[in-house]
Amino acid sequence: MSTPAQRPTEFWRRYERYPYLLAKVVFFVLIALGGYALLRTVSNVLLPIVLAMLTAYVLDPAVDWFEERGFSRTTGIGLFLALGMAAGLVLATFLYPTIRHLVDRIQSGFPTLLNLAENEWIPWIENQLGVDTPHTLQDLWAQAIARFREHVPEVLQTASDTLSSALSQLWTQTAVVVNSLVTLILIPVLAFYFLRDFDAMKDTAVGYFPLPQREWMLDRLRQMDEVVGLWIRGQVEVALILSVMYAFGLGLTFGLSNQGISSGIAIGVFAGLLNVVPYLGFLVGFLLATLLALLDWSGWGTLFGVFLTFGVVQAIEGYVVTPRIVGDKVGLSPVSVIIALLLGAELLGLLGVLLAIPVVGSLRVLLPDLIAWYQGTEFYRGSATEE
Repeated sequence: MSTPAQRPTEFWRRYERYPYLLAKVVFFVLIALGGYALLRTVSNVLLPIVLAMLTAYVLDPAVDWFEERGFSRTTGIGLFLALGMAAGLVLATFLYPTIRHLVDRIQSGFPTLLNLAENEWIPWIENQLGVDTPHTLQDLWAQAIARFREHVPEVLQTASDTLSSALSQLWTQTAVVVNSLVTLILIPVLAFYFLRDFDAMKDTAVGYFPLPQREWMLDRLRQMDEVVGLWIRGQVEVALILSVMYAFGLGLTFGLSNQGISSGIAIGVFAGLLNVVPYLGFLVGFLLATLLALLDWSGWGTLFGVFLTFGVVQAIEGYVVTPRIVGDKVGLSPVSVIIALLLGAELLGLLGVLLAIPVVGSLRVLLPDLIAWYQGTEFYRGSATEE
């Protein structure tokens, strides 16, 4: 039975707290929407800053290692940035024209590939396996091939025209060129200063943490650094290792079949670097290599070499490389990473892609605290028992 002194509290719990909670929810939703609108407005300005910060974050352990061996921090930063820029320039100079040529080659040869599939490969498979395809299924297959032939080249041509138009505009519009050059120059410059002042920036930020929660916040930040840092640095290392393995396997495959060792190396390096996003490098590289092997047909050996290369490299990556480099501490599954990257791209474009992994890694660290807080709320436990 409630006493008179308890009735105001009971009245608040049953009636007045709900408008208050609704107002709080609306308030924080408005703040979130305002922050999202602000990010979209300044995303072009923030992009080089975020890229520079991520570059500094990835390179900081290497610079610290260099500094611990008696070299000045400035020298280490300059060395690593120079090596990174040189490697990026070499890769861009080698990869872009080669991959672009391969895509054009595949696009122009696609009608031939469809003719081969319709008139040679399917009948050969039927004769070898002794399968007599029903007439209705043959008609269905012919219709599917016809529609495929009708629409796929059109889509590829549209994509190629769009890409060519975008590249043309990129190089003809002075403002865009100047902006791109400024961005390219800003990234290493900002990364240099972020790396040089990294420790001072961290110490300054810690000084603003509230004293009662400082230890808790520092512990969570250390966990976030472990999750996000291990994933980003681990994926970069894995991508570089896979680039070497793919390039070796595909270069050997296409070189032995006289289809051009440079094509195999370019596809391998491209597929390995794209593996920063789980499975993306495998899918793109496997598709490019398979289509090229079919278009420049020189026997089953090339196709077998492509399948063998991707099969062996994927097995090594799954059972040896990733477990040893990334390990189980990260806890970011490939599915969650892919979903986060897709959502980030949809919400904020390239800036969202860059921020997706740090945000997801931070949420993973904070999730146990959020669950514990929720399980301690009155909503989860039910209304307080009347005394």
